[in-house]
Amino acid sequence: LVTLLGLLISLRKKSDNMNAARKMMAAYLQDLPPPGGYPEVRYRAKPTVRGPSGAMIWGLSVVFVTVGFYRVGQTNIARRAEKEEKREARFAIAPLLQAEEDLRYVQARRNGEVSSNVYKSAGIWFPPTK
Repeated sequence: LVTLLGLLISLRKKSDNMNAARKMMAAYLQDLPPPGGYPEVRYRAKPTVRGPSGAMIWGLSVVFVTVGFYRVGQTNIARRAEKEEKREARFAIAPLLQAEEDLRYVQARRNGEVSSNVYKSAGIWFPPTK
C-alpha cells in the first residue's frame, strides 16, 4: 500500500511538471522558414576571364627574352666593331706620335733641358752605352 501510494504521488508530480513545461512551450513561438522555403544560395562564383593563360604568359616571356638577347648581341657586335676601328686608328697614328715625341726629346737634349744624369738617382737603371 505504501508503495502504491508513493507511485501515485510521483506520477502526480511528474504530470504537474509536464503541465508547466507545456505552458512554457505554448508561450514560446519558434521562428520557422517561410512557406516554400528560402531561396537558393549561390555559393559558386561565376567563371570570369581573368587575363591571359599561363601558356600565353610563358610564350610571350620566351619571345621577349629571345628578342632581348638578340638585341644585346647585335649591340655587342656593333660596340666591338667601334672599338676595333678606334684601336686601328691609334695603331695607324702611333708611329707619327712617337716620331714627334722623339723629335721633342732630341731638341730638348740639344738645348740642355735634359741631362744624362737624370736617371742615375733611381739606382737600378743604367744608361745605354754607345
